Amino acid sequence: MVNFLPDMYYGLAFRKGGIHVEPKGGGGNPYLIITLDICFLKFKMRYTSTMELLVALEYDRALRRERTFRDPLDLLHISDEHLLRHYRFPRQEIVRLCQKMEPLIGRLTRSSHAVPTHTQILVALRFFANGSFLSDVEDATGLSQSSVSKIIDNVTDALYRKSIIDINMPTSTSDIIKVKHGFRQIMDFPNIVGAIGGTRIPITAPTVDESLNLNKKDAHSLKIQVVCDSQNYILDFVNKYPGSTQDSSIWNNCFLRSSFEEGDFGNSHLVGDSGYPLEPFLLTPFAQPSTPAEERYNRSLMMTRVVVEQTIALLKSRFRCLHKCAGSLRYKPSKCCKIAAACMLLHNYCVKWRIPFNDIIKEEEEKDLNGPDEIPVPAGSGDAAGQAKRKEIVQNYFS
Repeated sequence: MVNFLPDMYYGLAFRKGGIHVEPKGGGGNPYLIITLDICFLKFKMRYTSTMELLVALEYDRALRRERTFRDPLDLLHISDEHLLRHYRFPRQEIVRLCQKMEPLIGRLTRSSHAVPTHTQILVALRFFANGSFLSDVEDATGLSQSSVSKIIDNVTDALYRKSIIDINMPTSTSDIIKVKHGFRQIMDFPNIVGAIGGTRIPITAPTVDESLNLNKKDAHSLKIQVVCDSQNYILDFVNKYPGSTQDSSIWNNCFLRSSFEEGDFGNSHLVGDSGYPLEPFLLTPFAQPSTPAEERYNRSLMMTRVVVEQTIALLKSRFRCLHKCAGSLRYKPSKCCKIAAACMLLHNYCVKWRIPFNDIIKEEEEKDLNGPDEIPVPAGSGDAAGQAKRKEIVQNYFS
């Protein structure tokens, strides 16, 4: 159907994708001639029927629609200093993260306009790290706001699914012993398998059950429960409760408590503050210590438990979309929960890969912005088994 003109046809004024009519040899019926620019080579084609011309026009339009994605975030041209400051990961670890996430977010297309995995990762990291408006991420990356929004959704969903699998308590005997040893090195408190604490994530007012998300400071938030080890590595989390929920309520209804009740962790226990109930597997401080041994117990427990506060401060300082200093998450609570889980997984990668971070939000600033409004569990309200366990530890280790 398509006849290529021999080289003797030179009368054409070539125009990329252009079509015009030129008579052959100055007389007779004109030929319809189209010029196309394909792979930088110009071809001259001659059509002798209207149908052939329409086919050629459609092909030309297809070529015009073809887009090539020009990546504005080339890792080879961004310094590690810039990456750490704005994306929280250096180049080598971003490559490693891309390898982990490629099966989950890699495009199932070979088209030239597919956004590559590393660009998707960088877009999401920029948002998590700075808590910026999408327009700010758009300016930093060169992508449209709709593309940025879709990328953040996709990466967040992928990280959330992975966090459910990858963030878990130690189960093998060797792993449990390792976690206990780490805690014992802090203040010689025995058999700790995790420190537990809670924090609030600021969000915009939801359209459903708005009052449930209000804390005592009249700020809308989500309540997150975190369990960590002595190295700030997150072992367990609960991220589905509104900001008005108390720490004790989350703990009483979480799966981890059931696991302790069933004896999955042997004689190990968690340490928490006075916002949690005293149980055989969750030790809390004495409200009013009456002996030097009880005072030593309290001091050791609180100095050990502070690691969970440090972990939360590190998490929210590194990924400031979770902190009020960056405003609030402007999404539905369900998506905010996924963002929190995604950031906790990324936090664990940072801890595991020993990525440095020193720009920690000061403790007093954190308390001012997300101040605690927990109702302490009344002294003596712990069950008998919990009180017996605490008394035993005081006698055996602090007397």
